[in-house]
Amino acid sequence: MVAVLKEGLSRMQQIGGAQVGDRTMVDALKPALDALEDGPKSAAVAARKGAIHTSTIVKAKAKAKAGRAAYISAEQLEGYIDLGAEAVARLFEQLSA
Repeated sequence: MVAVLKEGLSRMQQIGGAQVGDRTMVDALKPALDALEDGPKSAAVAARKGAIHTSTIVKAKAKAKAGRAAYISAEQLEGYIDLGAEAVARLFEQLSA
């Protein structure tokens, strides 16, 4: 099951172009799937950590190349979690509850 989900993520990345560090849902989804074999709680923790990290990715530090963050100024991004990454974190948190 985990392998299938990872393949889905890989295909999504091929089509959409987003990679870890681009300030998208991929920043939460990739670590969650990597940790999923250790259980849903580990996946939820990894997803939350990835989501929180998106709040530190701004154009001045690391250019957001995909998603809405690519069109917003660094001042507007700093301190805010990417909405897609937040959705992924919340999904895994609910699944682990």
